[in-house]
Amino acid sequence: MAQAIDTVHAPSKIRWLLLGIVFMSCLIAYLDRVNLSVCATFIMEDMKFDRVQLGYAMSAFFAAYALTQIPGGILAERWGIRKNGAFAMFWWSLFTFLTPHAWGFASFLVVRFLFGLGEGPLYPNNGFFFAKWFSSKEKAIANSWMSAGTLLGPALGPPLTVFLVTHTSWHWAFYVFGFAGFIATALWWIYARDTPAEHPKINDAELLIITEQTNVQDAVSEASKKIKTPWGKFLKNHRFWAIGFQYMANNYITFLFMSWVPLYLQQSRGVSFTQMGALAGLPFLAAAISTVLTSILSDKLVRMGKSKMLTRSAFGFFGMSGCAVFLYFATQVDTVAQNIALLSLSYGFLGFNLTAAWAACQDIGGKYGGTVATWMNFWGTIAGVAAPIMTALFVDWVGWENAFVISTGIVGSGALTWLIINPDKKLVED
Repeated sequence: MAQAIDTVHAPSKIRWLLLGIVFMSCLIAYLDRVNLSVCATFIMEDMKFDRVQLGYAMSAFFAAYALTQIPGGILAERWGIRKNGAFAMFWWSLFTFLTPHAWGFASFLVVRFLFGLGEGPLYPNNGFFFAKWFSSKEKAIANSWMSAGTLLGPALGPPLTVFLVTHTSWHWAFYVFGFAGFIATALWWIYARDTPAEHPKINDAELLIITEQTNVQDAVSEASKKIKTPWGKFLKNHRFWAIGFQYMANNYITFLFMSWVPLYLQQSRGVSFTQMGALAGLPFLAAAISTVLTSILSDKLVRMGKSKMLTRSAFGFFGMSGCAVFLYFATQVDTVAQNIALLSLSYGFLGFNLTAAWAACQDIGGKYGGTVATWMNFWGTIAGVAAPIMTALFVDWVGWENAFVISTGIVGSGALTWLIINPDKKLVED
């Protein structure tokens, strides 16, 4: 716990160290997800799956992931973010490592389901981390680094997985990424603490920045507070439901890209496995860049006193609308170069929404920001259950390009939701 006030030393940077580990864990989590879609042709051949069965395997992960969203937030409140986060990382890394040892469709479904149970608590845990460890002036940039990790994972995953598969076998993609998760688990356990006031390396200057207090006693008190979520009030508030719906639309597109773009490029656009490794990650790289840049701009506008309807809602509306427009045009072009450029623009625009969505959880949630983030990610995960299997069915019924066109309507409806979220007003006053 922080001791007497330190007026000599510059603020420590413990929150940024922990943010770096969060970034690393999110990157690894998404490496662990995308390797299934990149290895799809090999897994389907080895285990005798068809495309719809693979879709069910992808959805099994998200079904478990959805089930652990709200319990993951409850455990973060009761266990604390250190224990909850370490347990989640270890669990999902273990089942990433065990994935190649499935021996048929049923066992593969079970392993992917158990993998999802482990990853489920990660983002609720991160929501509580941001609520406790970052001030209102730093929430957008902090959340953007989490989002950047989730985007760089799918950006780096295809070339890394292709390299591993080409030089070894598809099994090693799961072994290597699983081992990386064990390293992240150890780092989080060593360096994380549940609240800033508990960390032995934090100094008073940083504690004051985090809590936005003017003296150490108030800062320690604020950082150490336990909270109890007013679920009854939240569930009666239409804006609470709206922030969940927009993220459901956001994640439908996310999991469509993550689950099916590698196979789409091979089956619909005729690219080779090696070419796919170079191309499939470009949309996620574009979104990672846009997410970080827009978060810097968003936080700067907040510090200038601009309305959060501008810095959050306008960004979200603009991002989801742009995503829908460019996704439609991507289905209408002939060449692979045009197609991947438009897919990258489409998903790059979604980076505006990622910045807005996670920051808005903290804006409307206040000290309950972790709970709002948990709720939002729960609805995003519902899309994760739906997108893989629905896309597989749409492809069978109407073809790859028309399956993507259908998705433009989903993300477009999410854009409209930003008109009623109003991040300038908290759901419940502190």
